[in-house]
Amino acid sequence: MRGAPVVWFAAAYGAGLWIGLVLFAPLALVLALVAGALIAAARGTWPTLLAAIAAVGWLTGSLAYSRRTQTCAVRWRPGPQAAILRVHDAPNLSGITAAEVEYSPADCRGRLRVRFSGEEFPPAGARVVAVGSYLGGGTYRIEHVKVLDSRRALRYVLRERIAARISRLYGERAPVVDALVLGRRDAIDPALRRAFADAGIAHLLAISGLHVGILAWWVELVAGLLAGARSGRWIGVAAIWGYVSILGFPAPAARAAAFFTVRAIALQRQRHPPNTVVLALAALVVLGADPEAATDTGAWLSFAAAWGTAYGASLARSSRFWGAGTLAVSAGATLATAPITAYAFGSVAPIGVLTNLVAVPLAAIAVPGIFWSLLLGGIVAGGSGLALAAVERTAVLAASVPLGCVRGTPGAEFAFPWAVGLAAVLWVVRTKPRRLWAHKKAAAAAALAAWSWNASGSIGNLGGGGLSIHFLDVGQGDAIAIETPGGRWLLVDAGPRTSYDDAGRRVVLPFLRRHGVRKLAIMVVTHGDADHLGGAPALMRSLEPELVLEPGQPLPSRLYLEYLALVDRIGTRWRAARAGDTVALDGVVLAVLHPDTSWIRRNFSPNENSVVLRLSYGEFDAVLAGDIGEIAEEGLLGSVSPAEVLKVAHHGSRYSTSKEWLEALDPLVAVISVGKNRYGHPAPETIARLRGSGAQVLRTDLGGTVTIRSDGRYFEVFQGYPSTLGQRIGCLLHRLLLSSASSSSRSGCTPALRASYPTFSTTSRWPQK
Repeated sequence: MRGAPVVWFAAAYGAGLWIGLVLFAPLALVLALVAGALIAAARGTWPTLLAAIAAVGWLTGSLAYSRRTQTCAVRWRPGPQAAILRVHDAPNLSGITAAEVEYSPADCRGRLRVRFSGEEFPPAGARVVAVGSYLGGGTYRIEHVKVLDSRRALRYVLRERIAARISRLYGERAPVVDALVLGRRDAIDPALRRAFADAGIAHLLAISGLHVGILAWWVELVAGLLAGARSGRWIGVAAIWGYVSILGFPAPAARAAAFFTVRAIALQRQRHPPNTVVLALAALVVLGADPEAATDTGAWLSFAAAWGTAYGASLARSSRFWGAGTLAVSAGATLATAPITAYAFGSVAPIGVLTNLVAVPLAAIAVPGIFWSLLLGGIVAGGSGLALAAVERTAVLAASVPLGCVRGTPGAEFAFPWAVGLAAVLWVVRTKPRRLWAHKKAAAAAALAAWSWNASGSIGNLGGGGLSIHFLDVGQGDAIAIETPGGRWLLVDAGPRTSYDDAGRRVVLPFLRRHGVRKLAIMVVTHGDADHLGGAPALMRSLEPELVLEPGQPLPSRLYLEYLALVDRIGTRWRAARAGDTVALDGVVLAVLHPDTSWIRRNFSPNENSVVLRLSYGEFDAVLAGDIGEIAEEGLLGSVSPAEVLKVAHHGSRYSTSKEWLEALDPLVAVISVGKNRYGHPAPETIARLRGSGAQVLRTDLGGTVTIRSDGRYFEVFQGYPSTLGQRIGCLLHRLLLSSASSSSRSGCTPALRASYPTFSTTSRWPQK
């Protein structure tokens, strides 16, 4: 067997653990497989031994999965719930914190995200009786609370005093210091947090191995000078675990503490094991204490970053170039974590390779300075504040670099090219640099990475000039992204949000980020139902629209109140849309057709009060009808004129899109934004009316996102680009092998639908439909 056995043991155990956590199997079957593997391992061969270790991991994962199903987050049903909780941290300004369930009538335990509704919040560590509503997804809204026991463990008291001291010393910079010292990030300005993420240094705002390592190094250095190197090493380990216990043993800090403990033991025994061995031992310790870490993104990032850092450092040891070590460490960490961040978050920040060269040394000064300032006061705090200001400035500058952060849709497809790129780099660096073959390998690796990037579809289609309208496939809801000829973006609705999914965060935001959107010019919320408004909070936090338009119909829903609070907090201009209002951007005119003031006063349902828009660019027109029904359509019949494109109202409901409405608009193309639902959308009779009108009907549930581009005289409709990796690879091969063929012979590469139309004003005879 090549490599240290402990590395193989950790890999086998981790793989088995992951399978047990992800793939459910009856416990009896797992026990039988474990028994068989252990019997086979008695033969003493490496494959059977590894199989036995993996089987033990599978059993452990299966037991952890069973425990997970007994937590309140799984067993509770949405609705009224009561429980006795132990509050972790003091709630933030929004009343949000985490709490552990100590008792529930449903006989469950586990951690929940809780939101207190009142004005007064319990202190950190308090034991409380809570009555409220479970919202699903591990979130519990507490409406009534009573403190049972205000006696708190020492760690809660220490954290509270540290937080108070930080607030006095650092003022407006206290939220960042809180994140660096206590791991609390809720109070950080969203724009600053986004800048750190785009700059590739988001890890600086979380308690991670970097922070623990910096603290350990300084404690070990000072203690070593006072008590000797060996004693200083163990004083450092003790200080790390003391700090981690004050934090409440968060997983990233515990992983780092385990790593440094294993390292200290090895040095004590005068051993110098490879970093991979130390990492493997630390992984076994962590997975033994917390089996759930096998499926935790944070754990994967921690170990990937540590491995990438160590591997980069080992490559740079033989280099004669100044700064090669620092650059290799930064590049190693960025490359190693890129496939994981692409898969989990849909973003990779290549600029982080350079940003970390500046930010990490500054953090290495700021973090110990912060700890010293807690003891010594203002003078030291001033110096630490300067270092933090430099880190923040670095983040803001790096985040503004074009293509410094690449975004895509989270998942395996976006992660694929980054994984290929990482594999290609490893393939190249394992060749001795003096050999000519290394240059050929480097060229081949670059070509392979570029090919996989193209095949994965990670580079969005960059339409130049003209108007682009994207009816996004968000499931049962609406989200329409509009790009003006000047490159500004408007959004009409934001997709649905449920207790388990947020299409705004999952679909709309990655789409806009892929197209380089950093700010929305206008956001229109046609009405307050969750399938249209749901994704708005996530988008507003990230893209901060300059103007928000909506019907102005007050709704008592928690979602609508959350949205209004965000409008107020961000400082976005808000306006109630009324018939006759117009907004012009780069030649694109957005005219409000509905509702008017008298209509709103009649107390119709939110659907009938939907904002209806007419979007015009040159001779091209599109009507976006929200969720209006036949009542509102009838009221608009005298004021609408033909339009090339119609966004069909209310997902194709039978109570919308009347024959008279279609005769008035006479659309060439009708788009239905719809997903899996229990309402029967789109209704067969609505589809029949649309087809009877001669319109070409496009559905997002059948063909995916619909894109319409227009130069003001003609417009093109696209739908059904190859959506899977296999289809895109096939398309790429067609382009490479049949580049001189006609488009008809390359049907595997062309969209499932691509149609061109003149506008009504361009020709006196309509095209065949």
